[in-house]
Amino acid sequence: MGRKRLTHGVALSTLFVSLTASALELDLSQPSSLALVEQGCAYGRGALAIEAAKAQGLNNLRLFLEGETSFSFSTDESMLLDEQYDQDTREVLISGIAQGTVHADFGRPEIQGDDTCVTVRLTPPADDALSGGDDGIAWDSQPTISVVVTGEGKNQSGLTARQAAEQDAFRRAISQALGVMVKSGYLQQMYSSMSADTNNDDFNIEEVTRQSLSMQSQGMITSWNEIASQKQADGSLSLTLDVNVERQKMEDKVAQLIKSLGQPSVHVNARLPVVKSVFSETLAGMGFDLSSDEAQSTIILDVAEKAKVTSSGLQLEIIAVMRDSVGNQYATWRNDPTFMSLPNEPGMLDQLAAIHLATDQTKQAIKIQLQTAAEKMAMRGGPVRQLIFSTRAAGQQGQLFTLLSAINGVSDIKMATKSNKVVVQLRSLSNASELAQYIEPTLRVHQPKYRSKLSVMNEYQINVL
Repeated sequence: MGRKRLTHGVALSTLFVSLTASALELDLSQPSSLALVEQGCAYGRGALAIEAAKAQGLNNLRLFLEGETSFSFSTDESMLLDEQYDQDTREVLISGIAQGTVHADFGRPEIQGDDTCVTVRLTPPADDALSGGDDGIAWDSQPTISVVVTGEGKNQSGLTARQAAEQDAFRRAISQALGVMVKSGYLQQMYSSMSADTNNDDFNIEEVTRQSLSMQSQGMITSWNEIASQKQADGSLSLTLDVNVERQKMEDKVAQLIKSLGQPSVHVNARLPVVKSVFSETLAGMGFDLSSDEAQSTIILDVAEKAKVTSSGLQLEIIAVMRDSVGNQYATWRNDPTFMSLPNEPGMLDQLAAIHLATDQTKQAIKIQLQTAAEKMAMRGGPVRQLIFSTRAAGQQGQLFTLLSAINGVSDIKMATKSNKVVVQLRSLSNASELAQYIEPTLRVHQPKYRSKLSVMNEYQINVL
């Protein structure tokens, strides 16, 4: 009872999954609660393979709910699906799977050749989950929001059933508090005040915020009381907690995220000094943070300039490609070179660049494209960050991949060996310092007898020795 210090924990996720075809089935034994049944498989044996198979099965279900995969059903089955899995229900389940907060029933592991396979059974969420479970809670001036949530967990490597259940409950508490923020209109109001283009149908600020906050419950939960606990037959533990979420800290986290989307830090690469100077001055005047180092920038602006001599005079074509530090492209802006022609004389290119970038229409177009780039980056999981491991700190790379994949809010992991270093690229909306805090306990699980040393080199690189 009372205040506790939060513990760090991880829940195992993807391993090397078997690339078998998805074979989703419908459980019609209880038509009033139609269940989706899928099988996930992972190469290998033991606890890691079992958890990886579970994650693969859930991911297959997520792809089905998102419409990425389709199956042939009878007319009656299709009607039941449409009735019980409407758009709101699908969005709740998709979000829950992505954040690791959805409850699913898992069958007993089975060995199929070199794979371990697990059957996953998913049913529609309860009505209170669809409504956010926040009846009677308001996003107002109260310093804390109190929510009652139930978390489940079982013993895992480096994590007790109680710790896993607490982590599950904390994620649910943050998600529920965010639901209150969304219903109040506060979240959209904050983002609209920062964004020049709030009509992007491909961008979901609520989903991005959930993804960002999923790693940071320790910083927003002030205390909790245990209401009830129950041990399940399979050894798992169910905990019901009354959790207090600090409103101001949550608002600060959201404001930090929205600033990174609305005003990302930018580095400008340009051949002509005047173009780089004018671009930098223009961006600074619009409120963007400028960086002299690509490694410290959210977006790198590669500007190509091409002088054209036409019958009407000298023209300047400018193309700005917006990418990240590893080369992924997110948006492009280009001018209309025919907008202005000047005599083909020394110094005219400088004047053309200044004129093209001086109009309000051009400034607004560049701002929208930069924010679009930041939004696309966020929807993919955040900026790409690098973890640079010594070979000793990396240990078994397959297990390292699995454990890093399990961290909430981390995605798109790639590993490579370069110059006797193991370089891990991943996406995360958390900044480098916060990410390091969550990676450190993961590495203790990875190699309990080896104490890794993490140092944040810059906003996008973490060194691990």
